[in-house]
Amino acid sequence: MRWLGPAAFRRGPGRRPLVFGHRGVRGAAPENTLEAFELAAREGAHGIELDVRIDRDGEVIVLHDATFERVTGGADLRAAADLPYAEIRRIDVGNGQAAPRLIDVLALARARRLRVNVEMKRDVPDRTAVVRATARLLAAYDPRVPVLVSSFDPAMLAALGVLAPRLPRALLLNRTWYSPAGLRVARPLGGAAHIERTIAGPEAVRLLQGGGLVVNVWTVNDVREARDLAALGVDGIITDVPGEILAALG
Repeated sequence: MRWLGPAAFRRGPGRRPLVFGHRGVRGAAPENTLEAFELAAREGAHGIELDVRIDRDGEVIVLHDATFERVTGGADLRAAADLPYAEIRRIDVGNGQAAPRLIDVLALARARRLRVNVEMKRDVPDRTAVVRATARLLAAYDPRVPVLVSSFDPAMLAALGVLAPRLPRALLLNRTWYSPAGLRVARPLGGAAHIERTIAGPEAVRLLQGGGLVVNVWTVNDVREARDLAALGVDGIITDVPGEILAALG
């Protein structure tokens, strides 16, 4: 049985919200790299948020964009889905870092006792393949590592629930025409909801938590906003600056 499910991501009574490093400590280190995740741990983050997709061979890798163009400053325009990991590991995404495999990040999380929010990307050639690979890896991994899987795609979350029903899941919501309805369909898709800071008002938080969901808010880099969200009772804050937010929350 997987540890405590969504409970590991729930804010304890009388405690401050959990703080997650967004792609590690984005900006201070190359995003979504082992260096960035290690820095988040050193800053005291309770967990890390990361993005996954699969390479040509079906390996689950940690990379936000479909291509390497942005993270290499235009030096490499290739798509991750077209490359084997043997080639991906040679691409410098900053400071000599490479896009890691998810299995390597999980090992770091286990050593540093970090919670892990895995976002499945939907801008991929085959969404079903991403779901299957993610489910297979996470369902077989050390159950003591707290993992929650999120996505903007409800169908991907539903499919993950069929393949790995014990894995906690979270619907990602931002400010779109869909968000009011999304707030109401989040519960059947998993035990949590991850909402953009611009829609994290009292009504939305009450609605989600009233349905028993863990509520995490992204991406919060302003300390005053973090304090306001803490006062609202959100369970977690996803931020580029975990050290600053933790200091502000006291």
